[in-house]
Amino acid sequence: MKIIPIWIMLLLGTTHLMCGQMYDPFQKTSKPKASAAGLLPPPAMTAPIPAPTVVSAVMNNKAFINGHWYGIGDKVNNQEVTYIQNNFVGLKEGNRLTMISVGSTRHVLGTKDVP
Repeated sequence: MKIIPIWIMLLLGTTHLMCGQMYDPFQKTSKPKASAAGLLPPPAMTAPIPAPTVVSAVMNNKAFINGHWYGIGDKVNNQEVTYIQNNFVGLKEGNRLTMISVGSTRHVLGTKDVP
């Protein structure tokens, strides 16, 4: 009589192995497969957006740019302050001169290449 329960368990165990694969509930949410070299594709890169240069005020040969006071020869965002007038400020980066008007409109008056 002891042989019958062992035989039933053996029969059920082999039937389970012959039926196929077990259901995997996490199959749909699995991670992406690696490529042949074993590497995943790199994540998308975004370039940092530079903050706009805002000239708020001019007083005593100083300009209030982006919340700080700057004089002629000071650096702002890798640009050198070259001109400070009543209505505009000149910023030079390399050979490029940019003139920005004073006020909340942030209007760029002009950009040109200088020697």
